[in-house]
Amino acid sequence: MKKFKLFLGLIVVIFIALLIYQNREYFLAQQALSFSLGVETWHWTAPPAQNVAYMGGCLLIGLLYAAFISFSLKLKSKKAIKALNAENAAHVEEIAQLKKELDKYEADPYQKPRVASDDTEDTEQDVIELPHQEKEVDA
Repeated sequence: MKKFKLFLGLIVVIFIALLIYQNREYFLAQQALSFSLGVETWHWTAPPAQNVAYMGGCLLIGLLYAAFISFSLKLKSKKAIKALNAENAAHVEEIAQLKKELDKYEADPYQKPRVASDDTEDTEQDVIELPHQEKEVDA
């Protein structure tokens, strides 16, 4: 899959380079951007630059924005992982404490006969016959 992604990315870069090469006149033409807010004194005009410079600037701004968003999401996920690890450690500690408490009761010689007798009696009493069920007949 990694080689396929690399191959696909190479194909995209080749097509973009081909597009720019075949349209050199447009990309190398110089344009001047102007910005006006409706007031005569608030009019700004940028020095002429090639179209490829404007497009490259927009690409760079987009990549920086994507990197910023990715970085902020990574920080949020690290914070969530730390919180979940702390919660997991608390649960592991509670489990260890409960196991110690259970071992204490299992080590008590007076509790063992009651626990063993309770287990066998409960299994025999769990069978409940309902009146609408037919009884099996041994042939």
